Amino acid sequence: MPDFVERWAAAWGDPTPEKIRTLSDPDIVLTWPGLAEPIRGADAWASRVAGTLQRFPDLRLEVTDHAQRDDLLFISWRARATVAGVAIEWQGIDRMRMRDGVVTESLVAFDTAPLRAG
Repeated sequence: MPDFVERWAAAWGDPTPEKIRTLSDPDIVLTWPGLAEPIRGADAWASRVAGTLQRFPDLRLEVTDHAQRDDLLFISWRARATVAGVAIEWQGIDRMRMRDGVVTESLVAFDTAPLRAG
């Protein structure tokens, strides 16, 4: 498994805004499901992660597969969290453009319906 994939797995296996920030370029542009505009910058991304963890404190992601071509990295993942008192699981994928070992641009795709229940 490539170094970045291992770092991603470790960070999302027990996420904090600080851990996720270490994966991101300061000027990251991240497209997130359900948001009209991309998240811009590591501070905004860390804030989004903090808000997500406040709502779902037991959120954990695990890598299910990955593929890379040049500076483009795909990570598919399985997430688990408690939503409205019910343990749920869902899958998604991140398509990331990499530079110098961090993400500069990311497109995150997953079905948000399970999370809206909470």
